[in-house]
Amino acid sequence: MQDLSGSVIKTLSRRSVIGTLLASAAIAPARSAIVNLVAVGKDGWLFPIWDEVRHVDLKRLGGVVEVLNGAVDILKRANIQIVFAVTPVKSRVYRELLPDDFKFSAEADQRYARGMEELRRSGALVADLLAPLVAFRAANPGEPVFFKGDTHWTGSGSQAAAVELARLMQQKSHLQASAKPGTVVGSPTLVSWGKNDLAALLAPADAAKYSAETYRVRQPVEAAGLIDDDKADVVVVGNSFMQPRLGFASMLSNLLNRPVSLSWKVHQFGPYQTLMGFLESDTFRRDKPGMIVWNLHETDLLIPSDAKDVWGQNAIAPQAFLTKLRQVTGVG
Repeated sequence: MQDLSGSVIKTLSRRSVIGTLLASAAIAPARSAIVNLVAVGKDGWLFPIWDEVRHVDLKRLGGVVEVLNGAVDILKRANIQIVFAVTPVKSRVYRELLPDDFKFSAEADQRYARGMEELRRSGALVADLLAPLVAFRAANPGEPVFFKGDTHWTGSGSQAAAVELARLMQQKSHLQASAKPGTVVGSPTLVSWGKNDLAALLAPADAAKYSAETYRVRQPVEAAGLIDDDKADVVVVGNSFMQPRLGFASMLSNLLNRPVSLSWKVHQFGPYQTLMGFLESDTFRRDKPGMIVWNLHETDLLIPSDAKDVWGQNAIAPQAFLTKLRQVTGVG
C-alpha cells in the first residue's frame, strides 16, 4: 500500500468485524465494523478511517490554510499561478454506504466546503471536485468513481474531476494559447487496478473476498503533451491520486489542448514537501511554469505542515516552508 495510510494514523487496537462481509448487489444495513484502519460499510465497501468524519476540529483549518495561501502569494510574485485541486474523501462521495459507527459529524460535514471557501481568499483558482464526482455517479450508476476496496478514485472519477478543472481553467485562468498540442487520449478502456490497499488491511480470509478491481480510463495514445522533461507551462503537483494510470493529467492536457507535465509522490510526503520537490527540480529550474495545479487531499486541510505524527521526516515548520519557498522561487 502506497498512499494515504503510511504514517497518517497510529496503530489502533483491532475490533472484529461483526458478521460476514456482504457480496450481494443489494445494499444491506450497515453494521458496527471498524477493523484495524478500515471501516467496513454496506455491501462490503471499505473506507479508510484516516479520512476522519466523526471527530473533526475545524479550528485547525485557519492555520493550515493561512500557510497554503501564503504559498500562493509567494508563487504569484514569482509569476506562477496556483490552481488548487482538492480531492474529497471517499466517505463524502459514498456516505450512504458508511457503517453506523463511521458517520459524518456536523463539523466534518462542513470541512470540504469551508476549505474551498478559505482557499479562495488567496485569489487562487479553487476547483470543486466533489460536485463532478457526485454528478458523474448519479448519471452513471454502474460506474464507480472510487474503488470499493481501495482508497483511490477510479479512472472515471479522476477524469471527471479533470473535466471540471479544465472548465474552470478555461473560464478563469490567464494562460496564453499553447504552441504545442495537448495529449491525445483514446476511448475508455478497461484496466486492472491490482492490489486493493484497504482490503489488504483486513484479516486474510476477509481480504481474499476482494478480487482485483477494474476501472475505465481514457489512456494517452501519444505522449507529446505529458512528458516529464517536456517543456510545459502547466504542471500538476500532487499525491498518488494524480498517478498517470488514473489519467488526470493526460485528460487535463487533452482538454486544455496544451502540454501538461506531472510531478507526484505518495501522500506520506505531504503537499508541502511534494511541492518543494518539484520547485527544487532541474525541470523547474530549466522551465519555470506559468501555472501549478496543486493537488491536496481533503484531510490535508486540517493537518499542519509540521505534524510529525503524520508527515514524519517530511514535516516542516510553516515559516521554514514559506522561507524556503521564497528562496527557490527567487522572491525576496
